[in-house]
Amino acid sequence: MNPFTAHTQKQGVTYWEHWGFAMGIAYRLLVSVMAFAIHAMLPFISIDSGHDLEATAEFLKERNHWIETAYDRGHASRGPQIAGSELAHI
Repeated sequence: MNPFTAHTQKQGVTYWEHWGFAMGIAYRLLVSVMAFAIHAMLPFISIDSGHDLEATAEFLKERNHWIETAYDRGHASRGPQIAGSELAHI
């Protein structure tokens, strides 16, 4: 079996849907990490509520639900989407 598609087929998504899913999480975590790093060095700069631990945990729960239900939905017609309100916090 092709190593690029074995995992994605098991999950019930295409390679590109999986790519978008993983890159979306990577981008969101990178932004949160940067916010925390800046706050660590300059504690007077607060972390935006869209990137604090609670918001990040909620984002990860939502993405996890999307990927866990992908197989049941069959191949999704599009990858995970970031809602407009979430996009404003990125």
